[in-house]
Amino acid sequence: MTGLLRGPWGVVLVLAYLLNAYVAYGALTIQPQGAWDESTLTAIEFASALLITLGVLTFLLGLFPVLQRSLNRWWLAPAVVFLAMGAARWTYIVQTYPQGPGS
Repeated sequence: MTGLLRGPWGVVLVLAYLLNAYVAYGALTIQPQGAWDESTLTAIEFASALLITLGVLTFLLGLFPVLQRSLNRWWLAPAVVFLAMGAARWTYIVQTYPQGPGS
């Protein structure tokens, strides 16, 4: 029975990881022009939060077939990596471009 479930779960997880990769690319490659570029900083923070959310959702989605032993536990690794990338990027932006007084 696990062979029958491996295909659909694998396809769903690959598509979810492709969506994560697309969001990660946007979150990591957008660069603000300076501390005054608030709209770009907000976009980076939003993309990072979206990447964290997608990482958690993809992890939970992959946890079901892993616990049923239809997929290997290594299928969860990309979700954890995307989650860590989103958290690291968000932390970097908040630390590098702190919001000034009166902003």
